[in-house]
Amino acid sequence: MTATTVSARSTAALGRAAGRLAPVGGLLVVMVLAAITTPELYDADNLSLVLFQVGLIGVTAIGQTLVLLVAGIDLSVGAVIGLTTVIVASRTNGDGSELPLAIALAALAGLGVGLVNALLVLVREVPPFVATFATFVLIQGAITAATRGAPSGEIPAALDPIGADKVAGVPAPLIIFAALALIAGVVLARTTAGRRLYATGANRQAARLSGVPTALVIGAAYLVSALLAVLGGLMDAAYVGHVDAQLSRSLNLDSVAAAVIGGVALTGGRGTILQTVSGVALLAFLLVWMLQLGAGPGAQLAVEGAAILLAAWLMQRAPASRATATQSGGTA
Repeated sequence: MTATTVSARSTAALGRAAGRLAPVGGLLVVMVLAAITTPELYDADNLSLVLFQVGLIGVTAIGQTLVLLVAGIDLSVGAVIGLTTVIVASRTNGDGSELPLAIALAALAGLGVGLVNALLVLVREVPPFVATFATFVLIQGAITAATRGAPSGEIPAALDPIGADKVAGVPAPLIIFAALALIAGVVLARTTAGRRLYATGANRQAARLSGVPTALVIGAAYLVSALLAVLGGLMDAAYVGHVDAQLSRSLNLDSVAAAVIGGVALTGGRGTILQTVSGVALLAFLLVWMLQLGAGPGAQLAVEGAAILLAAWLMQRAPASRATATQSGGTA
């Protein structure tokens, strides 16, 4: 092994480490800047809002991570969240006794959306971006028509334990997210299902030839993403107390941004739940900080977009570093 090979491989390793640590470094930078510019962000109420945002965005980001790992994308997350709140509000009208049936109907509706997405991608071979965005537009249009674009409906207080309540001062959504992240992390790292997910995303044709039921794996990813979006919708409804189509719409981009900022590849096959967790923490803190600065929705979108571009750039540098190392090894 030549010195050039060692240097190239060291550069590749540093590039990968930088990509993994970037979200953590970014979070530390934002926290320091927030302490200087808006120290009130560290008040108990604002920190509680950050933790709630981590939980809400995180639950949907786990589902989005699974879809990204199979080289897909789910842009219908926000629509499923909005649909869930509408179903719960219209079915219960604030009556807790109707909540179990409302939740069951919301879960069935979410599974229906996930199934449609999977069928469009697998059977009709529609690009995931187009398929899920079309689903989002269709459902979001129906929600906007039903609510006339204004907050409406009444959510029963019986739903508070998963959204508005706290356990030992910690928002319930954060606890739910932590539990789901742990389960998802173990599944991806330790089970056959996780290995099949990575194999399908890395090279779908090769995985299929190796006996992996790639269609089943991809379909399952979209269904799980939809169910987690339903859970996100229930938490959102419990916290807000009514149907808010605008809020659910913003979670569409948030779920993608959190995973990508954390380091999950848009091309599939690369990424971990731990990376998604770091991306969720950075994004949630960044969004609440922007609110404290008085930034409007446009400025928040611009900052979020810049963060995604930076994350994508860092991910592109890592493969380039690996390619350089491989070429140097071949030359040696």
